[in-house]
Order: sequence, then structure tokens, then C-alpha cells
Amino acid sequence: MSRQDLALEQHVLREFKGLPNSPRRILLAISGGVDSIVMGEILAKWKQGLGIELAVAHVHHGPAADSEQEQFRIFAKALVRKWAKDHHFQFAAVTAKFEMKSEDQFRVFRERELERLRKLLNCDVIAFAHHQDDLLETRLIRLIRGSGAQGLRSMSFLLGKKLRPLLGVSSADIRKYAKLKSLHWIEDPSNQKEVALRNWLRGEWLPSLEKKRPGSLGALSRSLEMLSPVNTDFDLAPYVGLRRESFSGVSLPQQKELLARYLKALGLRSYAQTHVEEILKRLGTRRKHSSFEMLGVCFNISPEFLWASRV
Repeated sequence: MSRQDLALEQHVLREFKGLPNSPRRILLAISGGVDSIVMGEILAKWKQGLGIELAVAHVHHGPAADSEQEQFRIFAKALVRKWAKDHHFQFAAVTAKFEMKSEDQFRVFRERELERLRKLLNCDVIAFAHHQDDLLETRLIRLIRGSGAQGLRSMSFLLGKKLRPLLGVSSADIRKYAKLKSLHWIEDPSNQKEVALRNWLRGEWLPSLEKKRPGSLGALSRSLEMLSPVNTDFDLAPYVGLRRESFSGVSLPQQKELLARYLKALGLRSYAQTHVEEILKRLGTRRKHSSFEMLGVCFNISPEFLWASRV
């Protein structure tokens, strides 16, 4: 195993480890593209270590006026079916009976049918292969359309019944991983058409920005991440504590921001980044109950809460 393989896989494993209640049965939404195939391969490899069961779902978007697009959809379904069979996973597919014209129609149909299949196959969550670049594009599109800060939240690692294991991984790293592993996938020809705003951002604007100023995409992603608001549940009574589920499905910078706001609500002003990191480290352990003293406060951890009391 190369260092690059391990780094990407370890990122996914760390995200799972940070969940207070990890899902046990996961429905993989596999399109046949490189992102979803890589997601499937990583979870398939580590399913025993994570203690999870996997099933596979594929959504065929139905007939298309474009013959190239129609052939792609047929081949994609066949590829995913074979992938699921090779891995001995339960497989389910659904095909639209009518031609859809817009991305919104695709999204509504896809999400509705995947949720139906999730219930049918008794899965806890649906795993989507959205990655770091998708998150950046979504945030930029929402800003362009006039969204406020709340629109920057957009996606999370785990939110409701949606799981996104690759959200902190770049598209470039996903493709490098796929090539190193000699994986097989199929490219959607519609991604090359820059009529859609997202495709233009992905194919033209963002690459031009990165070429003009190397490192810009990473910096822009981090900036929007830091500006993204986080939920708090301690505004009226900080000593009631933080729900541990508040840390699920948000990035590490957001976790730090959430915890920092809690410490401020406690009236603590002398804390440092090392204190925040140490508390997060303790929250990440598998111990159900623990307590420790820090900054003149006794912190208590239960399966549901982190709360503080004066020493």
C-alpha cells in the first residue's frame, strides 16, 4: 500500500471514528463514476474494521435524446451491477420511465428513489460520493445566487440519512487513488458540457484561478469553511452542555469553532488552541463516560453530552 492510498483511507476512517453513533448498514449510491467507485472501494475494504454492512443502489436517469448520453446510462448501470456482484453486495436499481430535462429533476428523482431503496433494503443511511470540490462549487453557486452565510453550510459528513465519506477529499486525490488502484469507472459525457454553471466553474473558472494563483482553491475552500455557520445549543444555559451529535457531520475547523464558542459561553478567556484540541481528542475516544479538569473547570463526557461545572 502506498502512502497516498493510506492517507485517503485514513481520512475516511477518522471521520467515521468521530461519529458518536456510527451507522451500521449503509446503502452506497454508486453512479459508476470515479468518485462513487472510490467511495465504494474504500468502504468495502474497511467494512469489517468499521463494523458496517453495505448494499448498493444505482439510479438510471431514463431515456435521453442524446444517444451518447443514453449509451452512457446503460453502460453505467451494467458497470455498477457487476461491481456489486464482484463484491458480493446486495444490489438494487431504479430506472426513470420518462426523459428528464434539468438537474433539479434528476436530483429530486434520485433522492426520492434512493430513500425508497434505503427503506426497502433496511439501511440506516445513504452514502453519497460528494467531495471537497463539490462542496466548494455548491457554496460558490449559492453565493452567486445571493445566499447568505447560512447557505455556506450546504453539505455535512453525516446529516440525517445522508452520509458523505469523501467530503474532505479533493477530486484530484480521488482520481490519483483510482489510478493507483487500477479501478474501473465510466465518465459522464454531460460533465464536459459547460452550459451548466457548475460545469463551467469546474471546467473553466476554478482551474483558471488555480493556474493564476496556485493554492487558491485550497485557500478558498478553507475560507468558506471558516465562514460557514455552526449550530450551537447552549446559548441560554451554557452549563447544560453541548450535544455530542453537534460535532457529527461537520469539519474539524467547524468542530473547533463550536467548542471555542462553548468555552467563551462558559466565561473562559485564557484557553489556547491546544486546550481545544485536547478536548476534541477526548471526545473522539470510545469511552462512554469520562471527566477531566482543565482551565479551572471540570469537563464531563457522556454518550450524549459534553458539559462543564466549576471545580
